[in-house]
Amino acid sequence: MVVQVDMQDAIDYFRAPKKTNWKSEINKFQLNPLLLMQFQKAIEEEAYNAGGGKFVAPAQRLIDFYNNKISSTLPECSYLPGVQSADLKTVLPSFIHSFLKQAFKNFEKKMHGYFTNDAIVVATESRTSSPVRIPRNKNTLHHPQIKNLFPCGEGAGYAGGIVSAAMDGEKIASTISILFNK
Repeated sequence: MVVQVDMQDAIDYFRAPKKTNWKSEINKFQLNPLLLMQFQKAIEEEAYNAGGGKFVAPAQRLIDFYNNKISSTLPECSYLPGVQSADLKTVLPSFIHSFLKQAFKNFEKKMHGYFTNDAIVVATESRTSSPVRIPRNKNTLHHPQIKNLFPCGEGAGYAGGIVSAAMDGEKIASTISILFNK
C-alpha cells in the first residue's frame, strides 16, 4: 500500500509539537525542494529507532495495526535482518497511519481474506518515486524555466510505480501533441 505525500504534508509533519528536534530545520526546508527528503529521513529515523537499531524493522500484525494494538508475536518475515513488534502509530505520521488503516479495510472488501492477523505491516519502505520533484507548469506540463523540458515519471517525482509512470508519460505525450500540433 502506498500513501501519497506532498509538500504540505511534510510541512505539517515538521510543525507538529512532537517534532521539536526538527523545528529549527523546518524554516530552512519549507520552501526548499529537498523538504521531502528531510521528511523521508525523519520517518526512516523513527522506524530505525522503533526497530531497536541495527536496521531491524518495526512491524505489527495487520489487525493489530488497525486496532492500534502492539502485537505480542509476529509471524516469520522474509525481511533480513528481521522485524520487531512496535506500535506503528508512533512511527508513521498520523495521516499516513489513518490512510493505511482505511486502505487495508477497503482492500478486504475487494479481496476477501486479505484483512488477517497472519499478515504483517512492516515499516517503512519510504519511497516509490523521487523525493525531489522537478517543477512543471500546471497547464503545459513543461519546466517553468526550461523550454521544451517535460519532467515526467518516477525520477521527476510524478509517479510511484510502473503504471503511474506510464500514465504520467501518456499525459505528457498527449500534452506535447496538443501543444505542438496547433
